[in-house]
Amino acid sequence: MWRWIGAAAILLALVSLVVPHVAWRWREQPSPRGTPVKVLLDDFHVHRTNAAVPAGMVRFQLTNNGPSTHEFIVVRTNRAPDKLPLQRDGLTVDEEGPGVAPVDEAEGLDIADRRTLTLDLAPGHYVLFCNMEGHYLGGMHAAFTVR
Repeated sequence: MWRWIGAAAILLALVSLVVPHVAWRWREQPSPRGTPVKVLLDDFHVHRTNAAVPAGMVRFQLTNNGPSTHEFIVVRTNRAPDKLPLQRDGLTVDEEGPGVAPVDEAEGLDIADRRTLTLDLAPGHYVLFCNMEGHYLGGMHAAFTVR
């Protein structure tokens, strides 16, 4: 019987040490903010789980599925996704061209890279795209609406 009491005392002591540590670590980890939108980038598509979200914080969870390096660019515009102005090279979007307002971007996403881009977005129409040479023209763009 004394053996069980000793074991119970040791177990109680361990629990009293572990529980506060776990609770402190749990409080230390802030919960992710914003509406999550998973984005898969591959040649030549921008796949997103949501085409429209409420205004406010949006958390783009990016994954590059290859087969090459990509980038993820967000611009605000009333233009159709396939009608953004091109630069003189005719192969890339003029990110500051007429009717286009740059918001933010994640550059240099290598194959299998994962990254999160969190933005505070106002209501409006946006285009998500990759501006690596020829990728936009290949169809690597998507409309995105914030209500």
